[in-house]
Amino acid sequence: MPSRFPSVLTQLIRLARQPPSPGLLRPYPGLRNLILDILAEGRRKNTINLVFEADITPIRSFLAERAAQHGEHISLTAYIAKSLAGAVAEDKSIHAYRHGKSELVLFEEIDLSIAVEREIEGGTLPVIWIVRSAGDKSLAEIDRELQAARIAPLGEYGPLSALEQRFFELPSVVRRLGWFFIRRNPYLFKRLAGTVGITSMGMHTTGSAVVIPITPMTLTLSIGATDKKLVLSSGIPVEREIIRMNLSADHDIIDGAPLMRFVDRFRKKLDAGCAP
Repeated sequence: MPSRFPSVLTQLIRLARQPPSPGLLRPYPGLRNLILDILAEGRRKNTINLVFEADITPIRSFLAERAAQHGEHISLTAYIAKSLAGAVAEDKSIHAYRHGKSELVLFEEIDLSIAVEREIEGGTLPVIWIVRSAGDKSLAEIDRELQAARIAPLGEYGPLSALEQRFFELPSVVRRLGWFFIRRNPYLFKRLAGTVGITSMGMHTTGSAVVIPITPMTLTLSIGATDKKLVLSSGIPVEREIIRMNLSADHDIIDGAPLMRFVDRFRKKLDAGCAP
């Protein structure tokens, strides 16, 4: 059979010489290296995922009552974040990090690393805001931090510090060297990235949407979309508002049964429908 290589090569050359299709060229945002690095670090983890749902009807009632009585308009994300911190506080091993091959660090402080969408370089990018010692902060304090994170100037006092901006603009080989040391030092990792991740991108839609993220954290909560659902209450069907969520956990540290027990504690805090 005669070789088809010359024919294939001729066709490829012909395709390459065709004029490009109409399109708009714009620079690739340098700060997207933040996302690329997070994905690269997340792929190093042996991650397991647990999708679940929770009834947020009591939470809506609590937040509406609080707004009516005190004029505080607390976001659902802040409430979920506070509830998550409360559940982690009851079992610090759920946000442990490996220290070398033979030790785990169980941090006392719960630093929530929350993704906040911001406009950067002519587009939108998720950046990280860390709520430090979230277990010791009130619901209102966490909500105020999240509101500020959406409008605070990027830099030293807002999301994406000046140091982080300079770091993510470095060549990839230099950033990989930096991550080599960061991932091996859980104390440094905590200072730079927090201990527990939260992303609420699923709340930008409705229905059964929930995100399964690629994450470098030991524990990450992905908040999904809300929906209506009929449930039985004393034998009578009633409509409830539910939210779908996913917990991603590093299987090198957290096994399935402890993760299930954690979800049960977390969901009970949500179902209580009162300030944690």
